[in-house]
Amino acid sequence: MRTSDEVYHQVVWDPRLEAERFVMGIAERGGRPPQRIALADFVPGGEIPWHRVLFFEADGERVWDRASHLDRVAELLPVPSRTAPSAVLAVPPSHRTALAWVPPHDLWPTIQHIRRAHDRQIHRWPPHVNVLFGFVPEDDFGRAVPLVAAALAEVPAFRARLEGVHWFGHREDATVWLDPAAADEEPWARLRDALEARFPLCADRHRGFTPHLSLGRSRDPHRLATTSEALLGTMTARVTELVLLSRRGGDEPMRARAAVRLGTGDVRWTREPD
Repeated sequence: MRTSDEVYHQVVWDPRLEAERFVMGIAERGGRPPQRIALADFVPGGEIPWHRVLFFEADGERVWDRASHLDRVAELLPVPSRTAPSAVLAVPPSHRTALAWVPPHDLWPTIQHIRRAHDRQIHRWPPHVNVLFGFVPEDDFGRAVPLVAAALAEVPAFRARLEGVHWFGHREDATVWLDPAAADEEPWARLRDALEARFPLCADRHRGFTPHLSLGRSRDPHRLATTSEALLGTMTARVTELVLLSRRGGDEPMRARAAVRLGTGDVRWTREPD
């Protein structure tokens, strides 16, 4: 069951839920009946801690309840369209955001071992495969998420094989990367095409799209590729969701703000870090 702060942030961020429809039930001291307040009047981090949020109601009907483990908020969302996109978000991209696949944590140890030695961005980025970078500014995530959901509903989850290490050459060094499309490039291309149609300013069509998981930079990419390939071998993982990443402060790392599932378009808003 999701926590009260996860439900709150989903309602605030997702315009399809219309936050003005929601009321929150707050536990009162002394055994008094819960206080009902409009969701718009609640202040996260204010006087009311999250554990005192007992329930959420939409249009007078309870949709989340702590005591009974009820969580029906997702039922309020419209079914994502599987037809051609009827809306786009033509917003200039920000290099402080991305829409990406983050591999499961059981694949991280060897990847991070290589990155610690060769990737100066290891503290800014998790292991990832960007599908759109830059993406729309975080202030526009509320408008972007419904379009991401519609796009990903069109593409079923798939199994990726991460195998083979290659590089992109630069003037003085090269970016060395693990290939997440070794099994098949087609599902990655479908993802990209579905998203490009909805976020036309976030796709650099002149550069094309090569799915890749960066391992670091090197002046001797052949050597790094050879040693990395030997360490990594062949890994497989299901690509079941993409995450919306952003960083807010100067040195803050990229953090996942929401995850959207392939095949369904289901959205999960992530909790704020402590």
